[in-house]
Amino acid sequence: MAKLSMIFLSIINHNHDQLIVNNATLPNLAKDNFIVIKSNTPATTLLKEFSVKNNILLLDENYGLGFGENNNYIFNYLVREEKINEDDYFLVINPDVIIETSEMAKLREEIINSESDIFTINLFYDENYLKPEMSVRRFPKLTGPLKGLLSKDHRSDAYDKSAINKPKKVDWAAGSFLLFKKAVYQKLSGFDPKYFMYFEDVDICRRANKMKMQVTYLPNIKAIHKGAFNNRKLFSRHFRWYLMSYFIYHLSN
Repeated sequence: MAKLSMIFLSIINHNHDQLIVNNATLPNLAKDNFIVIKSNTPATTLLKEFSVKNNILLLDENYGLGFGENNNYIFNYLVREEKINEDDYFLVINPDVIIETSEMAKLREEIINSESDIFTINLFYDENYLKPEMSVRRFPKLTGPLKGLLSKDHRSDAYDKSAINKPKKVDWAAGSFLLFKKAVYQKLSGFDPKYFMYFEDVDICRRANKMKMQVTYLPNIKAIHKGAFNNRKLFSRHFRWYLMSYFIYHLSN
């Protein structure tokens, strides 16, 4: 049986200091996992103290990078400092995702015996796990993302989670929770930095698919994702980033 050494959690902070400090699950997760926060904006004293107290590594430097590039920054740091080993896992997780230690333990059990390369779990909007997020989808057609842009409840390219009760291969999963084998993330060269925000998760899963790597959805492992969905605010900065990434992705594939 393969041995899982460590899961490294990669969290990007962009003015989320209070949100991260208020995440009551992080201190417990830090006891059994290696958590790294890359601050994309100057970290507050509150976040610095929280990180030290809970043995969380805070990289408070090189501000202004995109989502993918920030995660690559963390991964490259771990490799360069020889902190991450070949049998370890690299978890890209949003600061607004709340996962209990019991669910992380289940995740460990699932991935130890799995032949998959990338994993995701069952994300929900609410604390009662009644409103599933459409976080696993088929590769988008040209008009698919635009049709679902203004609604988080209707996406024609989303898998029907209610019909999935065992691990299933999917096209791609949201970057709010993506778990990579260390060697897989390295082979993919991480996220493509040309995506500042949005579509970097679709892109990395598509590149993995082209390399015969598998993305697996684990329906029995749950977490809460309190997403802001800023890309749905018309004419906002996030909306512009979304459109830019949308065109980059479709012109590249």
